[in-house]
Amino acid sequence: MLICPVCKEKLIQENKTFRCVNNHSFDCAKQGYVNFSRKQTKNHGDNALMLKARTDFLEKDYYDFMRQYVKEKVKGNTYLDAGCGQGYYTKEIGKDFDQSYGIDLSKEAILHASKQDKHTQYIVGSLFDMPFSDESIDCVTSIFVPLGQDEIYRILKENGYWIVVGPGPKHCFELKEVLYDTPYENEMPEIQEQYDMVSQEIIKETKMVDDVWALLEMTPYRYKTSQAGLDRVKELERLEVTFEFVVTVYKKI
Repeated sequence: MLICPVCKEKLIQENKTFRCVNNHSFDCAKQGYVNFSRKQTKNHGDNALMLKARTDFLEKDYYDFMRQYVKEKVKGNTYLDAGCGQGYYTKEIGKDFDQSYGIDLSKEAILHASKQDKHTQYIVGSLFDMPFSDESIDCVTSIFVPLGQDEIYRILKENGYWIVVGPGPKHCFELKEVLYDTPYENEMPEIQEQYDMVSQEIIKETKMVDDVWALLEMTPYRYKTSQAGLDRVKELERLEVTFEFVVTVYKKI
């Protein structure tokens, strides 16, 4: 199922090393993950501070209702979480699959994920050049990540499922009211026309958030907001926030 990121030949695992017929080899770290990224610079994906904020927030399970909803939608024997981050969704969704994979460009995130979840094979790599053979995966999830739709189409089996999760129109609207003078709703996602759309649902819950700054660190608003808006968030002890998600289920045709 895994292919060499250099020559695209099949990889064979020998003990803790993946090797192809052209003798390209990739060693598993002691935590179990394998680094297939060919990028040599260190800072790709989430850094340690961003990862800590995201982990602190997610592990309070504000998003668990969405995670359980997605878990009910997944199907098949082979699962991939494309853009898995620190594995919050992967660990729960993938545990019922015979084979579970998580891929992300952030080595820090993959290191965290692999420590928490020994059932899943975690991989450091790009979503746009994934080390999987053609038509090898039954189900892929893309949760708040860039959509490499062509690459996912390549690796999905015929009639395989792709589940995409993004922000709903009112997602974190109360936070935007603190940040901006004129808060705006999110746009609905574009439909991926090369797939058959099975369903699209908006799900939401409103919850009291104790660490509003950790929530802000989870969002792109952290880097698109004036200092005055950031200061207003820092002054908040808690905030009631609407968490709204668009969950779209596609089938490969």
